[in-house]
Amino acid sequence: AMPDIISFAKVRFSNSRVGNEVPYNVVDPENTIAPSGGVNRNLQQPFDNLRPEIISSNEIGTNWRFLDDKFGFDFTYYNTVSTDQFIRLPAPSGSGFSTYFVNAGKIVNDGFEVVVDITPVYTPEFLWRTSFNFWSNRNQIVETHPDLGPISTGASEGYISRFEEGGSVGDIYAFKFQRDDQDRIILDEATGRPLKTAEVEFAGNLNPVWSLGWNNSFQFGDFGINFIINGKFGGLAFSQTQSLLDEAGVSQATADARDAGGVAVDAVQGGNPVSMVDAETWFRQVGGRNGIGENYLYDRTNIRLTQANVSYNTAF
Repeated sequence: AMPDIISFAKVRFSNSRVGNEVPYNVVDPENTIAPSGGVNRNLQQPFDNLRPEIISSNEIGTNWRFLDDKFGFDFTYYNTVSTDQFIRLPAPSGSGFSTYFVNAGKIVNDGFEVVVDITPVYTPEFLWRTSFNFWSNRNQIVETHPDLGPISTGASEGYISRFEEGGSVGDIYAFKFQRDDQDRIILDEATGRPLKTAEVEFAGNLNPVWSLGWNNSFQFGDFGINFIINGKFGGLAFSQTQSLLDEAGVSQATADARDAGGVAVDAVQGGNPVSMVDAETWFRQVGGRNGIGENYLYDRTNIRLTQANVSYNTAF
């Protein structure tokens, strides 16, 4: 028998393996009729050696309740592996086709979730229940296809989000400041403008590292109050708006820099240390549609009240 302090206990495990449907008109594509009545010739090679995309999932967890259900926790760990995605590639020259499909790729998602709930007060006149929900997910693009390069999943002037082997979904790339071996920003010797990298470089990921939810419920007789606070911690956001306003010199940041006599920096110009750069010189270079995106990447951490309500029970 379980000790009296334990109200409930369970350990669970699940395993699943699911195949995704093949996209329409991919196995043996046909010519199609255009609205004008003409024929659109098929230029995709038949995909007659396909395999279904397979998604394999494993989950293990446990749920425990204590003190007549006044305290409990639930823990879950999951691992999901997706293989043999349907990937479109350009067909070899002279094949008579423009594209063809292959089965390739491996994407792994794993993470955990913990829920802790407590009933600190339980009386006929007043009831208070509170719970915390903590979760974190890690995504890995383990492999793609030898002929498949990086795939853009979103872009604007100054940053790119792309999908590539060895990275994660949501990775963000941006132009960065050129720096010396002391991590000082390098300024152009002639103009004093900060120099940027020749290509965009990895800057981080858009997704939060972990998230937390807090749910509270109060009952005073027939009156009830409930509110939920959610927080996301980590991850990056890019502000194109701030970049454009800075270049135009109409943002609060540019006004503050002008009032301060320039932008305080840890930089070097022609081997000489520099601690202040003229505001217009700085923002004309880092801001705008083709500026230095590193300057406009911000921590996405935020905590917000996502729900609140008041209720009253009455009999009719």
